[in-house]
Amino acid sequence: MTQKTPEQQPTRAFFHPGGFAKLDAPPLTDGERLRWLIGMFARLQLRSVSSKLTAASFPLGALAGAAIIALLTKIPQLMEVVGDDRRVFVTDKSMPILFGMNLLTAFLQTTIWVAPVIAADVQSGALLLYFSRPLRRRDYLLARFLSATLVTWLELASGALLLIAVQIASFGVSLDGGGALQGVFFWAVLAIGEVLVSLFAAAVISAVALGCSSLARSTNGAPLLFAGLMLGSIPLSLVLGNVAGNAPLWQAFNLSQGLNAVHTLLMALLSPQPLPDGLLTRALTGAVLWSALAAGAWQLLLRLLRNPPLGKGRA
Repeated sequence: MTQKTPEQQPTRAFFHPGGFAKLDAPPLTDGERLRWLIGMFARLQLRSVSSKLTAASFPLGALAGAAIIALLTKIPQLMEVVGDDRRVFVTDKSMPILFGMNLLTAFLQTTIWVAPVIAADVQSGALLLYFSRPLRRRDYLLARFLSATLVTWLELASGALLLIAVQIASFGVSLDGGGALQGVFFWAVLAIGEVLVSLFAAAVISAVALGCSSLARSTNGAPLLFAGLMLGSIPLSLVLGNVAGNAPLWQAFNLSQGLNAVHTLLMALLSPQPLPDGLLTRALTGAVLWSALAAGAWQLLLRLLRNPPLGKGRA
């Protein structure tokens, strides 16, 4: 009698820019394929030396802030800069300055390394390669968006959390004579708030940049469109303010200031100082504007992928 050969296990195949990689294992699940794509796109975003240096600038900014805090707390002549209420220094000075600086760096990085990616895939014909493999269009879109969001979020959050750790080491857990439990609660809320605001900022910036990429469909036009949107919002805010009155509502039409106001509102809620006039309006308007832009950009991306220009460009 002839023995039955064991049934051959299904072949595991997953997408790779160079073709299929086949392993004797079960097929990839949708979640595994998506995670693999996110990792690949994130590595591509950070593969150049200049992008690595830009990514390193986020924690470096926090380290520079740490050095300043060390000077302020060690040199008696400079202690008045910190003041008696150190919670005010943390919420009204150190954290807003770091976030504003890192936000500008995030805009720069998104303009250079995120905005052109879909346009480059269209122009080079890479979409034809991607969609000829076992890769669904929604996976491609989600992977592009999530990889850009993940990189930007980690960069924004890493600098903020590093500065929080330095301030805890410099000022202690208990601030302004409060109890240890109260201090732990304050630092925990501050850290969670920084993580959430950084996630919101990274998500909306990445979505708008990718939307510009799908609209321009040019590796040169997409960054210019995204940068023009950011820079053009500044005179728009000034014109609206002059015509309708310099109200906080119109100030938020400066997209950078509107997004920064969301973070400033979080710091103001944690500060013992009264809430600044107009801050709530600027923050809410900025959040609504960015959310609307991100939703519109997502619709542009979906429209592009419903009828992608697969035959154009160089395959």
